[in-house]
Amino acid sequence: MNWIEQIKNSIGRYKLEHSKKNRDKKHSIPSFENIHEIGIIYHAGMKDNEEQVNRIAHFLRDQGKKVWMMGFVDAKTLPHNKKFHISSEYFWKEKLTYFNLPNPSLIGNFITHKFDLVMNLYFEGDLPLQGLSNLCEANYAMGAQIPGGLTYNDSIIDTGKDQTIQNLASQMVHYLKVINQK
Repeated sequence: MNWIEQIKNSIGRYKLEHSKKNRDKKHSIPSFENIHEIGIIYHAGMKDNEEQVNRIAHFLRDQGKKVWMMGFVDAKTLPHNKKFHISSEYFWKEKLTYFNLPNPSLIGNFITHKFDLVMNLYFEGDLPLQGLSNLCEANYAMGAQIPGGLTYNDSIIDTGKDQTIQNLASQMVHYLKVINQK
């Protein structure tokens, strides 16, 4: 990353830290049974990530949940192999502001939709991913522990050495099922 991008990221990070509109409030941990709509944010640059996220979304849908996915592609334009679906979207560099934050007017309904839960299924500290996670309307947000990451999650999961999306998601679901059982 060149020094201009580093400066843009630093300013973007500063702007994001000082605009934390939703995540400053404390949210109570929901019961898995009371969660109906889930948003999943992930890094869509690797095929393995997408396959894991699709399996997780399929599992959650089997549990009766409505699931929307938003993947970040670190490219100037959307690659030809990425296809939009009714519940799966992408954003890429063209949809970012000058300071590498998601541009709400170009992202679509994902930012404004009121999710019961947002699952941040990534381990990368990319500013666009953290920015989208911070901007989302959600009753509750969960994500991985990211060294030097911004504070936008209500719960942080430490996966230890097994840093896979599958492990992260299964731990999230496990905690939500165990906590606030009825």
